[in-house]
Amino acid sequence: MDNKEVRSHQQRHWFSLRIATLFIIGSSLVLATALVFFPSAGVPKAHAATWTQIWSDEFNGAAGTGVDTSNWIYDTGQGIFGTGEIETMTNSTANVYQDGNGHLVITALRDANGNWTSGRLETQRSDFGAPAGGEFAMEASIQQPNLSGAAAAGYWPAFWSLGTPYRVDHNWPADGEIDMMEDVNGLSSVFGTLHCGVDPGGPCNETTGIGSGQRACAGCQTGFHTYRVEVDRSVSPEQIRWYLDGVNYFTVNANQVDPTTWANAVDHSFFILFDLAMGGGFPGAFGGGPTAATQSGGSMIIDDVRVYTANGNVTPTPTPTSTTGGSGFAQGVNSLSGNQGQFWFQPNGWTAGYVILHYTIAGQAQQNVNMSYNSGASQWQYTVGGLSPGQTTTYSFTYQQNGLQYDTGQYTFSYAAAQSLPGTWSQCAAENGTCSFTGTMTVAFGANGKFTYQTLTNGTACTDGVFGDPNNGTVKACYLESVPPATNVWSQCAAENGTCSFTGTMTVAFGANGKFTYQTLTNGTACTDGVFGDPNVGTVKACYLIAPPANTATWTSCAAENGTCSFAGTHEVAYGANGQFFYQSLTNGTACSNGVFGDTNNGTVKSCYYQ
Repeated sequence: MDNKEVRSHQQRHWFSLRIATLFIIGSSLVLATALVFFPSAGVPKAHAATWTQIWSDEFNGAAGTGVDTSNWIYDTGQGIFGTGEIETMTNSTANVYQDGNGHLVITALRDANGNWTSGRLETQRSDFGAPAGGEFAMEASIQQPNLSGAAAAGYWPAFWSLGTPYRVDHNWPADGEIDMMEDVNGLSSVFGTLHCGVDPGGPCNETTGIGSGQRACAGCQTGFHTYRVEVDRSVSPEQIRWYLDGVNYFTVNANQVDPTTWANAVDHSFFILFDLAMGGGFPGAFGGGPTAATQSGGSMIIDDVRVYTANGNVTPTPTPTSTTGGSGFAQGVNSLSGNQGQFWFQPNGWTAGYVILHYTIAGQAQQNVNMSYNSGASQWQYTVGGLSPGQTTTYSFTYQQNGLQYDTGQYTFSYAAAQSLPGTWSQCAAENGTCSFTGTMTVAFGANGKFTYQTLTNGTACTDGVFGDPNNGTVKACYLESVPPATNVWSQCAAENGTCSFTGTMTVAFGANGKFTYQTLTNGTACTDGVFGDPNVGTVKACYLIAPPANTATWTSCAAENGTCSFAGTHEVAYGANGQFFYQSLTNGTACSNGVFGDTNNGTVKSCYYQ
């Protein structure tokens, strides 16, 4: 990258701000208002979300070393940034260094001839952004230069970001600039600003931008404070929020400008910059500098910088390319235990940029959520709780294919209690909970027809660590079989010490009174402790076979393996053979294949049934 290109033509907002500031100075009342910061009660706190840290630098290098150049680019040169600043930016450790105590230090120095040097950095990475329907945050803990009065004249510390397209087209301010923290002249303040649109003027009032104005920042020169910006594409209209130490002090909404200006400035990724400038339009608007009285050696000290993302929970503002249509996908809903439904969307031979689920449970408001991609299942998935048997949910999807956004038609789904466990079982714990019982019991762990079994004593944690993961990416639960196997699901094939006769490979249960062990066996078995172990000492036990779904009365055979199971509406579909079945709740037919259901019984010819 040619560093001289960065902000080379930007006449940023400080010149216009100088005029605005002179007006403010002319009115003590307005100035006093501008300097009022947070009220003592009712202040908006940090937005609630489940954040995932995707990048950070803790600056843990040895004392006197430069930055890690796999993370950072030095911007060097003098008079090239278009802001009127006078320093020369260098890559010298006199100006930019790690202090050995977990800090990055950027120091402005004046030589004997009155020439200033300092430092400016930008991240190598330029992919920090909010997924459609999600959020991202840029945050740093910083101590501003500990100078004030005449000694601070001309100092201009900044923690800010530029839209990634700027690295290619240098189109400022259209590509977007978000300033997380700026201050000048040791004012112990913070300014937050969005730059967008065209320069000069335009929808964002450039070169001033859309800004918070001066906000008091007590102690920001003598200690570390956390500056954070959240770009939220999970709300409508989308938002950018500025925080100081977790308190939201300024917000810009997408509807403050036209959709194209917002999309060009915000709906893409960013890269982060730190710099400590000397002089320029912004310090000039607040008294000028540097002067002969300005003290050399002032430093901006950064403790850490971090980037986070989070999924959204409301439909994002649609992009201008949204089109109804699209093609080549499958979708459905799996009825899970615990009154949950797992909605899924599966592209056929292409990759979706994002998928948003819109669903409405009967009698409730519509919800709009960003789905998560499950690479193991090659599906976008989202699990909804609080469903009731027979309750109807309408839903649709918005997805990105080849850079274009599409909306699907509307589907319906009726929750049916999952028929995934044979026999009569009772849930004893949700995943990561505790399944409590006394004595020795067989515990099933899983969901959606995919279960593992353990015979355990006096309770158990309901976790992958105990049972393994029978169904990656789904919410699972633990179950106890509290009564003998139910009729029409299991059939007794032998009393204890007898012979359970069958052909082929079958799952056989052995036990009594809710305590069973299971074996998958071929062509019959002795029904004895020697084969199965003793799941219930001192009781008379028996052996049971699980039959395939009855193809009369409640189940209808609809396809052989690799065929198509055709039906209208939403139905429970069973797939398997010889007593080993997986179940899914699907809409308007399905391929009858391992790719949809998983392989319940490797090496056997399976079939699909629905009811």
